[in-house]
Amino acid sequence: MTSSATFIPPKKRVSLTARWVFPVDANPLEQGVIEIEAGGIVAVHQKRNSAAIDLGNVAIIPSLVNCHTHLELSDLSSPLETSTSFAHWIRSVITHRQERTEASQKIYEEGLQEATISGSTLVGDIVGVDWKPADSLHSKNQVIAFRELIGLLPEQQTEQLAAAKQHIDVIQEFISQNKIMPHLLSGLSPHAPYSVGFDLLKSIAHLATERNVPLAMHLAETTEEIELLKNGRGGLVEMLKEFGIWHNDLFPFSTTPLDYLKILATAPRALVVHGNYLSDEEIDFLAAHRQMTTIYCPRTHAYFSHSQHPWLQLLKKGANVALGTDSRASNPDLSLWQELLYLHQTNPKIPPQQLLELGTLAGARAFGLEEETGSLQAGKFADLAVVSLAKSNTNSPDTLLLQPSNQIIATMKRGEWLYQNDSVQHLTNNGGEN
Repeated sequence: MTSSATFIPPKKRVSLTARWVFPVDANPLEQGVIEIEAGGIVAVHQKRNSAAIDLGNVAIIPSLVNCHTHLELSDLSSPLETSTSFAHWIRSVITHRQERTEASQKIYEEGLQEATISGSTLVGDIVGVDWKPADSLHSKNQVIAFRELIGLLPEQQTEQLAAAKQHIDVIQEFISQNKIMPHLLSGLSPHAPYSVGFDLLKSIAHLATERNVPLAMHLAETTEEIELLKNGRGGLVEMLKEFGIWHNDLFPFSTTPLDYLKILATAPRALVVHGNYLSDEEIDFLAAHRQMTTIYCPRTHAYFSHSQHPWLQLLKKGANVALGTDSRASNPDLSLWQELLYLHQTNPKIPPQQLLELGTLAGARAFGLEEETGSLQAGKFADLAVVSLAKSNTNSPDTLLLQPSNQIIATMKRGEWLYQNDSVQHLTNNGGEN
């Protein structure tokens, strides 16, 4: 196994063929062929091509898009305890951040490596005050670095808004000075209703519009959050008191997630992270604002034993829904492929190709990058993943795609192999000959 292997020369056309090719925006192609040149896809077809590298009993899919994670928690070997309350879990995350000694650069490197070998080449990462641009460049994954912003009190607004502006400027300057490809983009993350005041949120949304960057906010995540907004009571109130920032007029009476959605909707793009407890009215609002995307994190949702997520209702209404892993604080790994397998296992009646779209094109759409990536289409970047297929008597693409034993065995970004297992590396190094 290797994490960095063959680079396709920019001017050399290379063709790959597989048992099945899943373009996502078109029907699956049996013995499909993908032609790649200068880092982009020039053709996707079924015409016989003797020069194509035959990858064998595999599927080629668009590389995956992990819309929401916290790479800075990639040093956790297992999720943090959730037995008491969400507020207790938040305290555990804070304690972990304060007590760890491992260098942040190594943690980010491990997280990006894990994302790469599980098929993701586009990652939405929530970053904190200690983050540096170099932390997100350990692989050639494309990272949208959302600066986490926290400020419930009026006196915090100026400082947090300055931090937001600095984050955007630092990334732009870093890209300019290093003349790198746009593997790193900026975003802003007003953390959550229980940690960001309305005035600060409005200022952040205005800045996002001014600088044309996306927003990401944890919203409608827990029943504790809904209780806090509606009645000013619950476990989050006790947590805020413990932190010394609670007073009775922090939250207007009977606030709902819809009040936050209306502010987020003023930004060019907004990610509603989790959305576990969205009301019918809020679902209708999201469906009417296509620049907004709900990010569903299936295994994290299950880890907290939330009630049924409204993702199917959102899709039925026409809203965009994409997927994330969240962090290792609530998930055993950062594999978006495992999220898809879990979704298929728990929703066997949903067509696998529809699930695949949630993990690819819908994610690209969330970031406004659907013209560049997210599907296998001529004119887009050659961003793809190779999936080993289980031996089966059927040749139905829907049946084959999300079998539990299927694994990501190679990942490509813009025509460059970022990861290949031994078998794929052997084939690509030898022109498809065993």
